[in-house]
Amino acid sequence: MRTLPGSTKMMLGNVLISSTYPLWVDLGLATGDDPWAFQFGALSGKLAATVLYLLLLHPELLQRDVAALVSRRAFGWLAWWRYADDPLESKRQRRSAVGILASTYSHFSIVFFVLSIQFVDTAVSTIIVGAFPALFVLVMGRQDRAIGSGDRYRRLTLLDVAALALAFGGMGAVTWGGAGGVNLEGSMARTLLGVGLAAAITTGGVLTAKSFRWGVEMAAETGDRGPRPESAMVIVAYGVGNLLSLPLLAGAAAMGGWRMSTTGMATAVFCGLFIMLPGNALFIRSNLFTEQLSVNNLVYVQTVFSLLWLWMFTTIEVGNPTLVMMGALTVIVANVLSGGLGDWMIGKSQ
Repeated sequence: MRTLPGSTKMMLGNVLISSTYPLWVDLGLATGDDPWAFQFGALSGKLAATVLYLLLLHPELLQRDVAALVSRRAFGWLAWWRYADDPLESKRQRRSAVGILASTYSHFSIVFFVLSIQFVDTAVSTIIVGAFPALFVLVMGRQDRAIGSGDRYRRLTLLDVAALALAFGGMGAVTWGGAGGVNLEGSMARTLLGVGLAAAITTGGVLTAKSFRWGVEMAAETGDRGPRPESAMVIVAYGVGNLLSLPLLAGAAAMGGWRMSTTGMATAVFCGLFIMLPGNALFIRSNLFTEQLSVNNLVYVQTVFSLLWLWMFTTIEVGNPTLVMMGALTVIVANVLSGGLGDWMIGKSQ
């Protein structure tokens, strides 16, 4: 009997957990709280969960030599001039800076989404941001030769790209149908500004692939190779980026007057602890425990579940149920197609 690969199970877990985030945001912001303050609370909770996760599941990071190395790589680039006389160490610090700053930008980039919906329809922004999984796959495949032996992932084929495009199209149909259409009224300048801001958050998401590279190189440097130590190091990179993004988010929230109720903040911290970190950890591990980057197609199922939770537990009305159903079916077909090219459909399991 064929079983789902472990990486597929982990990605499905990420989809189910992360798909509830819009619901919690909707409930947490129902009293008019500031969305940037909400994100600050959520990332504060996520940071606390990250520390607990690493301490409990990866105690090897507490070893003095490992902890010193990780600390030097994670924060040493802030004093880059200290390594000017050592070309090799200077190069490593530059790579660390790229990985950590990419993570920081991806955490802070939610601000661009909040700004974009002031200029363009929310559905438009959501669809643009939804390009992240497809672009993430292309970037990961591109940089594969720069990490490890260069053959970590099976090479992307034309059918892989077609499946990604099909899944993205299905996600767009679900979003469009759920909103009951898209409002494109307004000046061209406002529309372009909104689209540009939404694209900025997509770029932030794609840059997280650099954090994966940092984690793989860090694991190799500590002498502990394999998906488990690599995933721990990627989570460290995410955690450092999370930490560095908090002052930026706090500043954005303060500029908006820091409108945040106790209930809203509690909901935000809950999301960070029990939604964001578990989902991120499963996403990271899924991509490091597989040779099939097409497992990321499952991320597009998240939009379907998010809309389902909102429909079940809030007053949201689905604008065009037929289009939503067609989009959901398209996403499923795309995943079956990519699965047919992957481990599951050829009878392998991890």
